[in-house]
Amino acid sequence: MSTLSIRLDDDIVKKFMQASESEKARWEEAFNLWWRVYFITDPKQKLDAVTDYFRKKAQERGLTQEMLDEILADEAE
Repeated sequence: MSTLSIRLDDDIVKKFMQASESEKARWEEAFNLWWRVYFITDPKQKLDAVTDYFRKKAQERGLTQEMLDEILADEAE
């Protein structure tokens, strides 16, 4: 991953600088996803990019397909 310096409103920078390391990591993930989707022009590719991102995050956090199926089955009842 690379670093990019961009100009932001002062209040946004202040909030970011005051955030905990875990909050900063979540903000960086959100910004990264937003930029990824923003630069993809094909709507299907945008949906695929978002889906892939959340699939990867779910797998990193230990969510298996079986667990997801169980959650979805519970919601359908």
